[in-house]
Amino acid sequence: MPISRGDTAWILMSTALVMLKTLGLAMFYGGMVRRKNLLSTIMA
Repeated sequence: MPISRGDTAWILMSTALVMLKTLGLAMFYGGMVRRKNLLSTIMA
């Protein structure tokens, strides 16, 4: 079964969107805590 360029592009685009979503969610939750707890919240 050959690898389709469209399928590969879709997987790469989906992966990039998930990474952006994860970063955005970390920044959102980071903004809801005190500065001293920021790093531990983002890492969680």
